[in-house]
Amino acid sequence: MAGVLREAAALLRRRAAEAAGSADERWMVDQDESGGLVLAVFMPEEVAPDCTVSSGILASFAYPDSPERATHAGALGSAAHMAALDPPAAVALAAWLETMADFADRAEELGDLRGAAPLLEPAVRFARVYLRTAE
Repeated sequence: MAGVLREAAALLRRRAAEAAGSADERWMVDQDESGGLVLAVFMPEEVAPDCTVSSGILASFAYPDSPERATHAGALGSAAHMAALDPPAAVALAAWLETMADFADRAEELGDLRGAAPLLEPAVRFARVYLRTAE
């Protein structure tokens, strides 16, 4: 149990590191100059007092002039999901999984994995889904 939690945490951390130019970089949904839907990257310290953000484009999701290539609604959902799980969010999720792994180790030492199950089961379920492993 603790092993699968740590494996998922390590994969989350690795993917977050590979995806980001900096550990502090954040992602958001935006539009490019032609109005196309994009996943953009920005640094929190670069947000202007009026909340404008100078950003770079990570990925394009919709092609308003070519609706057959991507549906805007589907693309918006995908982009919003990716932006919500940007590298800092993924690292926070990895920390939770690591904490749950330590908790599982302690529960096993105390001989009470069954008592710890209500807290551990959601974390283990997420880890297995994330790792694409069977129950």
